[in-house]
Amino acid sequence: MSKVLAYIKQHKLILIVDAVLLIAYIMLSVVAHNMTASLYSQQEALRWENEDIKDTAKSDSSDDKKLKLSEIVGGKSMSYAQVSAFISPARGMDNDGLSGVRSSLQEALVKDSYAESQTGGRVWIDAYSCEANISLRKDSNTLSVTAVGVGGDFFQFHPMTLLSGSYISDSDLNHDRIVVDENFAWAMFGSNDIVGMQVWLGDNIYFISGVVKVDEDDISQMAYGNGNRVYMCYDELKKQNEKLPITCYEAVYPNPISNYAFNALRDAFGLSDENNDQLDKHKDNPLSFDDVEIIDNTKRYETMELITNLKYWRLRSMRASSVGYPFWENVARVQDDTQMILIVIRGLLLIVPVISFIWLIYGLWEMKTWTVKGLLLEEIDKTRERRAWKAYEAGLEAKEAEDDNSEHDAADNYEGNYENAGSEYDTYVNEDNGEYDNTEDVNVEYGNARENGESENAEDEDGAYKNAGEEDDESDSAKDENGWDGEDDSEIETGLETQEGVELRSITGDDLFK
Repeated sequence: MSKVLAYIKQHKLILIVDAVLLIAYIMLSVVAHNMTASLYSQQEALRWENEDIKDTAKSDSSDDKKLKLSEIVGGKSMSYAQVSAFISPARGMDNDGLSGVRSSLQEALVKDSYAESQTGGRVWIDAYSCEANISLRKDSNTLSVTAVGVGGDFFQFHPMTLLSGSYISDSDLNHDRIVVDENFAWAMFGSNDIVGMQVWLGDNIYFISGVVKVDEDDISQMAYGNGNRVYMCYDELKKQNEKLPITCYEAVYPNPISNYAFNALRDAFGLSDENNDQLDKHKDNPLSFDDVEIIDNTKRYETMELITNLKYWRLRSMRASSVGYPFWENVARVQDDTQMILIVIRGLLLIVPVISFIWLIYGLWEMKTWTVKGLLLEEIDKTRERRAWKAYEAGLEAKEAEDDNSEHDAADNYEGNYENAGSEYDTYVNEDNGEYDNTEDVNVEYGNARENGESENAEDEDGAYKNAGEEDDESDSAKDENGWDGEDDSEIETGLETQEGVELRSITGDDLFK
């Protein structure tokens, strides 16, 4: 461990540099994310999926209930994608062409079982738009403006900030209302508080429904231009030009698998069937030669998508079709370039930490004191110990269960033995009482016999004493005859008399002279 710490201290400067570069990478990633998140025109799929849709109109349209994702596929969650089609004016797409695209998208949902629910909720939403130059007047004041003809849920896709009033919608009873930007409001009326005021387009009168703010960042200002813009219903704007084509179509569409929504929109515009050969021929060519360009707005800022587009960086300035982009798409395309630059910088910031990290790991590996084989053997030993311990615990549990059963059986046996012991005790007491009676009889008999024996012994002793007296007399006579004194005789008598408890016997003269 000390070697490792010493190794780390030795390379402390490299670690500090790595830490600084990683912090810079994280900060740059946060900045890049915030830059894309601020493009509300590219985030409608996320808002729709999260049910975070802003109120875009007076709200007859708000009565439409959005279908929950779980209702679409039987409780399973599904993602959505925002896809856009930018259409060349030469295609001449009108309301009939729009109806055909919508029918194709709906048929694809029905075919793949993602159709609308029976409750009337919407599975997908769309919007379309075009641009034209018109002149609006109020009294004697006339302004040339860029009119954006909109339809569908345009202001859900492009929730511009309202300074006053409200948006317009297809669900409005009258389509004689328009939304103007703050540039037009100040130029025509000198104020933003102009809701309800009137302007004339030819002989038609239109009422101001709301005033929207113009984004102030440099890129948005450049893409938006210095002119005045108004937003009105496509059908009303088309009255000024019957051949006015739709140039932008956008949809938020179910995307259960990758590129499902993108391919569905390509099919709706007939690109997949009509141009298969061309697609195969130019599969590595990012340039679009069609009169429609399809873009997946949802994934355009993903890391892998940006890395893929980096391969065609030098071709981005080339145009191979007459497709034009509205101002919000121009802003998004500038953001594409910015994000690709940022991802290159972020990659460079990671190079040094990654290389140094590999180098440090290699150094620590060289200093290792363990082996893979040793680790495997250690893990095997631990596994065996765990198994042995589990087996031991299982054995203890089995033994405890067996002991509990044994104790239970012993308790039952003890109760039976206790009852048997009580019976044996009663029998013993009865037998003992009988033996005690017999013992008393024996004692009586023994006493009687003893008394008889003692009386007989007494009589024998009396006879012995008499005999002894006679023998003493004879011995005295013998002593006198032989010259013996009496002292010895007295001692003999005394010795005989002092031996209590010794059976007396007859003493003869021969005994004395021995």
